Amino acid sequence: MGGDGVRLEPLAEGHAPAIQELAADPEIARTTNLPEPYPEDGASEFVRDSLAGRERGSRFDFAVVAGGRLVGLCGIRGIEDGGATLGYWIGRPFWGRGFATEAARGVVRFAFSKLGLETLRASCLEHHRASRRVLEKAGFRHSGSERDPGPKWGPEDRFASYRLERRRWLEGGGEAT
Repeated sequence: MGGDGVRLEPLAEGHAPAIQELAADPEIARTTNLPEPYPEDGASEFVRDSLAGRERGSRFDFAVVAGGRLVGLCGIRGIEDGGATLGYWIGRPFWGRGFATEAARGVVRFAFSKLGLETLRASCLEHHRASRRVLEKAGFRHSGSERDPGPKWGPEDRFASYRLERRRWLEGGGEAT
C-alpha cells in the first residue's frame, strides 16, 4: 500500500537491521518516544513486540519504504473500542521528502477501510512543526494540548493532541480534507 513512491510493508523481522541503523540516530529520539541511546537489540525487540501485537490485533506497524529502502516506521497501536493511536518516525537522511505524510495517509486508510476503526488519535511535541504538518495533511484536527506523563519527558514538554474521525475522513472522500 502507498503512493508517490512510498510503500507500506507489514513489519517483519527482516526490517530490524535497517530500523536499528536509523533509530540509533539521537535526532530521532529527540522528538519521539524512542530511548536514547537506542539499545543494541532495540529494533529486534520492537519487531518481536509488534508481531505479537499484530497477532492479538492490538497494533499494526508498517515499514515505510521508498526507493527500495526502509526510511522509517508508521503504525497504529492501542486498538480498542473502535479507536487507536497513530505513530510514526522517519530517519534523518529522509526528512523533508513527504514520506511521513504519505505513510500517515496510508495507515489512516488502512485503519478506517480495513480495520473499520472509528477514531484515530495522535500527538507530537508542540514545537515540532514538521510533525504537526504531517498530522494536519493526513486530515487530523488539533484537539488540545497536554503534558506527557512518561518518564522521558519533563514538565516543560508540551504535546499537541490530534484526532481524526472515520466519518469526517469519509466525508472528505476517504482522504485528508
